[in-house]
Amino acid sequence: MDLELTLDAREAQGKANKRLRREGLVPGVVYGKGEDSTNVQVDAKTFETLYRTAGRTSVVKFRIPGHNRASSGFIKSVQRHPLTGRALHVDYLLVNLKVEMEVDIPLVFVGEPPAVEETGGTLLHNLSSIRVKALPGDIPHEIEVNVSVLTSLDVAIHVRDLNLNRELVQVLTDGDTLVSTVVPPRIEEEPETVVGEGELEGEEGAEGVAEGEPTEGGEGAEPAERERAEGESES
Repeated sequence: MDLELTLDAREAQGKANKRLRREGLVPGVVYGKGEDSTNVQVDAKTFETLYRTAGRTSVVKFRIPGHNRASSGFIKSVQRHPLTGRALHVDYLLVNLKVEMEVDIPLVFVGEPPAVEETGGTLLHNLSSIRVKALPGDIPHEIEVNVSVLTSLDVAIHVRDLNLNRELVQVLTDGDTLVSTVVPPRIEEEPETVVGEGELEGEEGAEGVAEGEPTEGGEGAEPAERERAEGESES
């Protein structure tokens, strides 16, 4: 199913955008394909519903003021309020569907690694995304990483092991780069007990050791956009 978003023309700029947000609208800008940038706005709830599905890696058809036909592109970036998380500003990038582009694809980790329970180790996520090159329509929304294959500390998942259509998608991240593994628990030695002279030896001529002989030390274990916003911010 095609993803589609209708954008309305925006006249408000600068501080006037605060009024739009209070009215439940999100200001933004559309640019790309050699065209002049266009100021736009969209209903906040409508945007969030589409963004949950499209993210920043799925092609979206944008209906833009002054354009007779829908234009294809991506949601390039979203600036959000640091406390509420609501969208403050959105950049939309128009693309040519016949021209390859480079993009970072997020990794989604699923499953349970048996090595964690068996060894008490810790699951390590070394990457959160990988860089790929492909036609816009062939770019995957996300890449699933199944960590249930991590059955021991000797097993690791590398970029070359990721499941994606390499006939359509060129992976630019080095194939030997570690994606995930289980690392052993870190062992910390307790400080040795310090004893003074005379505590280990009895009186001169006596055999054996004196009372208060130190016990053996024990061991313990313990177990990631450039975002544009027309130079505006909101407290």
